[in-house]
Amino acid sequence: MKTNFHNYAEEYFKHRNDIPSAFFEELTKRNIELSGSKVADIGAGPGFVSKVLSEHGAIVDAVEPSEEFIKIGKKYVGDDDRISFTKGTAEHTGLNDDTYDIVIVMRAWHWFESDKASKEMRRILKPDGLLIVADIGFKVASKMMKDSMRIVKKNSKHEELRPAGSKEDSIQMINGFPVEWFSDWRHERLDLEEFFKHEYRIKFTDQEWLGRLGTSSWLVSFKKKQMDKTMEKISEQLDSKNNESKHKVPHVLNVAILKNKYK
Repeated sequence: MKTNFHNYAEEYFKHRNDIPSAFFEELTKRNIELSGSKVADIGAGPGFVSKVLSEHGAIVDAVEPSEEFIKIGKKYVGDDDRISFTKGTAEHTGLNDDTYDIVIVMRAWHWFESDKASKEMRRILKPDGLLIVADIGFKVASKMMKDSMRIVKKNSKHEELRPAGSKEDSIQMINGFPVEWFSDWRHERLDLEEFFKHEYRIKFTDQEWLGRLGTSSWLVSFKKKQMDKTMEKISEQLDSKNNESKHKVPHVLNVAILKNKYK
């Protein structure tokens, strides 16, 4: 499934390095050993997750379809010899069979062809290797956020703001994930071991909020003129409040941990 994030690669890099430390802390609590593990970071973007994995001692293959993100990612991780970038997709990673202790997918599975990606994850994982699928989203809670989303909706071609990727077509969600994904995982004998959830808040200035919203799946799908008009209206709305304090935006991290039982 194609996305337009590559058109905003620099903006994404600037505004989306927001993976909570709690994600890695929760893995440690569950005795998931990163140090020395061979890890595939699928849909790696500019390498935010890969860099932290390396800092924890993992050996990382970062798989990303966008050349723009790979270029930024290589610069971001520098000369870290524990991280290698590969141009590939979740459906065709180009990685070797039975190689990885852990595969991590951070806020990207909804852009994959889930059945094909599940088969590919099973192929590259070692027996009893772990697939960790994580998603992060903000909850529209404050008046500022509601006003912003109202402007986005007004400038959208649709009557409502639709969920991203395959989430739009799901008949039901379980712990933040479409029920259809579980069927695909189960078919490949990727057995669900555990869910965990973490709620937290991030503080944004007006400009930081504009940057975060401007790199959301809704806005990157807009035409440029449509995007510019929307962002201008939101900026005007924020300016009209003359509020110097930061906005506390609630976020939710949902994580599913699965084990490869195929072999």
